Amino acid sequence: MPKVSIILPNYNYARYLDERIQSLLNQTYKDFELIILDDASTDNSLEVIQKYISDPRVRTQFFSENSGLPYKRWNDGADLAQGDYLLFAGADDSCEPTLIEKLIEKLEHHPSVGLAYSQTWITDSDGKIINSCKNLRDEDKERWESDYVDRGKNEIKYMFNGNTIFNASCLLMRRDIFIKAGKFDTKLLLSSDWLLYVKMLMFSDIAFIAEPLNYFREHPQTVRSHSSKSGLHIEEQVLVKKFILNDLGLSFSPETVSRAFDTAQQEWFNYIYNSHGISIITNLKRNITIFKLLSTFEGKIKCQLASRLFQKIILKLYQFVRSLGNRKSQIKSTIIDSIKN
Repeated sequence: MPKVSIILPNYNYARYLDERIQSLLNQTYKDFELIILDDASTDNSLEVIQKYISDPRVRTQFFSENSGLPYKRWNDGADLAQGDYLLFAGADDSCEPTLIEKLIEKLEHHPSVGLAYSQTWITDSDGKIINSCKNLRDEDKERWESDYVDRGKNEIKYMFNGNTIFNASCLLMRRDIFIKAGKFDTKLLLSSDWLLYVKMLMFSDIAFIAEPLNYFREHPQTVRSHSSKSGLHIEEQVLVKKFILNDLGLSFSPETVSRAFDTAQQEWFNYIYNSHGISIITNLKRNITIFKLLSTFEGKIKCQLASRLFQKIILKLYQFVRSLGNRKSQIKSTIIDSIKN
């Protein structure tokens, strides 16, 4: 039985698959299986995958219909896994040959650790390094300047403000802890990994390697890029934060709660201000949902700020409708339908 199961879900990432598969097969740590799941790709992904089927370390699962649910395929891969440890590898990402070797060393030396992850480089669609994930951290940046092992519940305090593990491809986890936490919640399209990590950290610790061993590719074809246009990323962010605040039985200082609320609210502010009139109308129902979710966080002064932003949305809608001329009645119907729903 292999010690590590690498799960590689793919949908239409043929352009990156060769590089990705080779980066995993060339790991210095050798006791692993690579499970490739193709979610009914329409490009030449199957042709790329076929080149590696003869490798005894490779197992494949091809689906005839696309699930439309990325985390569904992640769970499907985990169900096939035989290893004690799981690595969910993005099909458009890449990694250093020593990634698994260094992560598994943390897990083997610290039995209480259920998740071990490394620093990550951010690359463009051509693989050119454009940033480091450590530069994306707004506060407590010094925490990620060096290796650490910490209690899971302490890490949740940082997770409350946002997902501290920016990319799943940099993370190795214990399979039994993954199962105990309930696997990925397929109702979430973008933030199920963040929710899962929080659940796992309730009964396991975490280890971090400051050396960047992972490459996270940013490009317009990612699920996150498409979904961020609709505001879904903000809605799911608030849902996860509400879960952390209300469902774990942990206590947080007022400052910690305020910071988590401010981060979500500010991201919503930015989304609204950068949105065009038509996208606000199309996504009106989601904006109303986000408003209601944010209002439940504190329900006092911060809610007043959210109310003012909501007024700004209505003003933008009014200005946009005025500019539409003959299409006013059509847009008015769209708004009314959204509010009713």
